[in-house]
Amino acid sequence: MFCQTQCTRGQIDKPIAIRELHSYAIRYEEHLSTPIAQALGKVAVIGSGPAGISCATTLARAGVSITIYERSDHPGGVPSSSIPKFRIDNSITDIDIGYARAQGVKILLRSTVDSPQTLLKQFDAVFMATGLSNNRNLKIPGENLPQVITAISFLEKARSGLVESLSGKHVIVVGGGNVSLDVAATAAELGAAEVRLLYRRSPQEIKVWESELNEAQRRGVMIDYLTNPIEFTAERGSLKGVKCIRMRLSDELDSTRRRIPKPIAGTEFVIPADIVITAVGLESTYQKDIHITNGLATSVDGLFAGGDWGRGEGTVVEAVRDGKSAALSIIDYLKAKIK
Repeated sequence: MFCQTQCTRGQIDKPIAIRELHSYAIRYEEHLSTPIAQALGKVAVIGSGPAGISCATTLARAGVSITIYERSDHPGGVPSSSIPKFRIDNSITDIDIGYARAQGVKILLRSTVDSPQTLLKQFDAVFMATGLSNNRNLKIPGENLPQVITAISFLEKARSGLVESLSGKHVIVVGGGNVSLDVAATAAELGAAEVRLLYRRSPQEIKVWESELNEAQRRGVMIDYLTNPIEFTAERGSLKGVKCIRMRLSDELDSTRRRIPKPIAGTEFVIPADIVITAVGLESTYQKDIHITNGLATSVDGLFAGGDWGRGEGTVVEAVRDGKSAALSIIDYLKAKIK
C-alpha cells in the first residue's frame, strides 16, 4: 500500500502531494551537483534505468568511478523508452541522467554485456540492473500472427511516434497490470474505435493503481473481467478475432494468495479484433543461476543485482530504492576490500 493513500492529512483536506514534492526535489537537486574525487574504486552498472541510475549516482557521490553499460541508443530505461509521455515526460528522465553525468558517471550506449561476470575482471564490483525484457507468451493458437504484438514493442513504437493512427481499429489488450492500462490508454489516444482489456480475474484481484484505471476508463477503455483468451482466430493469415472463455475464481490459492481462475465449460465466444496487444508480464534475458542474498549482493562475489531483474516487475520508486540500497552495500564491500 502506498503511503499517500493512507495519509491522515486526507481526513482534513487532501493527502500530502508526495509525487509533486518528489518532482520538485529532483528539479532542485540538479543545481546542487558537485563531482567528488573518485578514489574508492571502479564499479560497472549494467542498465541505465531507474535502478541503474540511482545506484550510479549514489556511488559517484561516495567517490566511486562509475561506468554504465546501456544496450540501447539512449539512456533512461523503461521510463524513457516505453512508459507513455502522459505519465512520464522525457524532461524528468533527462534530469536524472544529466545529474548522473554531472557526478562523473560515464554512460556507454549501444553496449551489450553478455555475461556480467566478465566485467568483474575490469571492475571492483558490478551492479546488474537490466530489468526485464523478454515477453511472456500466452502459448495459445494464433499468437504468432502479425497483428498480435507485445506491450513493450507497442509502447516503445508509440513513444517514438512510429505507430500509425489506429483510427477505426478494434484493439484487444490482454493483461491485468499497470502496463496493460498504459497500452489500452495509448491505443485509445491513437484513435482506436474500440479498446477492450481482457482480464481473467475479478475487479478485486486486478493489480493496478486506481488513478491509472480511472484514466483508462475515462479514455473509453472497456474491461472484460473473468475473461481469458484461448485462441487468436485468423482468416487468410490475418487476425479476425479473439476466442475467449468465461472464468470463475476457484477456492485454490496461487503463490500470491489470490484465488486461481478456472474456465467455465461451454462459455466460449469470439470478439472481433484488428489488433491484439499482449501485456502478460516480462522475464529476464540473463541466467537465473545467480541468486540474490542480503543487501542485493548475489552468489557471485562482487556482483550485485536489483530492480525488476532481482525482484520481479515493480514500480519506478521500488527500482530507485533498490539502486540506492545496492549502492550502500557496494560501498561497504569496496571499503572492506581496501582494508
